[in-house]
Amino acid sequence: MKIKGLLLFASVLLLVLTNVLANEQADGTPKPRAAMTADHSKFEQLDQAFDYAPDVTEACLECHTEAAEQVHDSFHWRWAAKVDGKMVGKGENGFNNYCVAARGNESCTQCHAGYGWRNDKFDFEAEENVDCLVCHDTTGTYKKSAAMSGHPYYEDTLIGGQLIPAVDLRRVAQNVGQPQRENCLSCHANGGGGNGVKHGDTDMSLVDPVHELDVHMSSDKLNFSCQTCHKTSGHEIAGRYNGKVAFVDHQLDMGRAERDGKNLSCESCHGNKPHDQRQLDNHTAKVACASCHIPEMARGPYLTKLSWDWSTAGQLKDGKPFSEDALFDGVEAHRYMSKKGTFTWGKNVVPEYRWYKGELQQKTLQDVIDPMAAPIDINPPTGDYRDQDARIWPFKIHRGKQPYDTEFNRILPIKLYGKKSSGAFWTEFDWQRALQVGADNNHVEFSGSYGFIETNGYWPIKHMVAPGEQAVDCIECHQQQGRLAGLNDFYLLGRDSHSLVDAFGALAIFGGLFGVAGHSGYRYLSARRRAVNNAKTS
Repeated sequence: MKIKGLLLFASVLLLVLTNVLANEQADGTPKPRAAMTADHSKFEQLDQAFDYAPDVTEACLECHTEAAEQVHDSFHWRWAAKVDGKMVGKGENGFNNYCVAARGNESCTQCHAGYGWRNDKFDFEAEENVDCLVCHDTTGTYKKSAAMSGHPYYEDTLIGGQLIPAVDLRRVAQNVGQPQRENCLSCHANGGGGNGVKHGDTDMSLVDPVHELDVHMSSDKLNFSCQTCHKTSGHEIAGRYNGKVAFVDHQLDMGRAERDGKNLSCESCHGNKPHDQRQLDNHTAKVACASCHIPEMARGPYLTKLSWDWSTAGQLKDGKPFSEDALFDGVEAHRYMSKKGTFTWGKNVVPEYRWYKGELQQKTLQDVIDPMAAPIDINPPTGDYRDQDARIWPFKIHRGKQPYDTEFNRILPIKLYGKKSSGAFWTEFDWQRALQVGADNNHVEFSGSYGFIETNGYWPIKHMVAPGEQAVDCIECHQQQGRLAGLNDFYLLGRDSHSLVDAFGALAIFGGLFGVAGHSGYRYLSARRRAVNNAKTS
């Protein structure tokens, strides 16, 4: 029995030690739990010398049989959605006041999750056109070429003095995984032509932000991935776009099934009374969390573009395009480019505030504008004080000056990118031709007459949430000429005056003073009367 007991003890001890060693690395720290259930380096389909990226997609689809169809149904693929019976988005009819329109400019479609979107002949139904690697590459070596409509660099290429090595498709394919921040930000942080240009709250500093820059994504504490908030199911990624609001409601998630896969709000986790202070919690009915907890935009090391004037583009020196740089908030950036016109930039910029209920009203290239109403709001947020779903929200409002048809009063798209004789403005610097080709590419009628008009583009600020101690102070809003100076459809304590409220306040103050004075006078007279009576009695 003793021997059996010793053998049993030894077996248990060996099992425990085996399990401990199996879950530890060489330095004694626990092994990270594998997030994947498949090692793609073991798949024969991926162990080959690919020379064409769509061939990798076909290999992926041998196992992931439904993936391409799921991607085809997503906004990431279509870049447009039907709103009020009309397709709206940068893939069709939509525009902004950066590069105006993506359609016909293959450098813009380098960020499309597909291969070869160069013109209207692109086959949106072809499964092999889906680019799996742009989202699932974990090597950091997969780069899409602006000159090849979303294909990667198949050969070593010199871009702006930097050598971009040819992609090793076998290595990338064998090392796919869950999308990382770098995958999402490679496009979403570089929209509008470069890092931080477009959004004001999204740049490459979010790949590994310090806690002071973003309390949710910093690896010091919460270490959120993009998908922590942008919930994903079947390649449908939660996020606002044309036809889909930014959030469902302002209630705790509570695991309700009907909210699965829907856009959530800050309150989904924090609730609508997160401060444990009644005075602050009373604000949440009308003030978005972001308004106080994102005090400035572009809070990292990078600038964001604040204005873009296309009307000055096309100037040449000695017949050649040129650029001029200047310092903006201590950081050097282009002030002028022949290709693009004049810019202003900024960092740590106080946002502007508007009522917002998760929707932006996108104008399209088919909409008629009123030049007398300039600046034209091209995607204004909806909602006002009386709308119970709307809250005060911080915005980057990008000021633009862009071409429009002076006869038909419509915004004009520009053919920007392309070889000589293509009509591209960046190679020919001919406005008339670039606008005609841009209009043709986007099926827009062009009268031949054009001018430039001021426009406003609205970008809600949602990222770069600061630590609580850096939240906006009360006085920054509750004062004249404070942060909310642009919102005047409601009474704001400390900023506004109203005759009835002022009269009531004056009545309360002076009535109170009169009451105190009257009461004091009565007490004084009573005391004196008692003193006189006491004297007479004694």
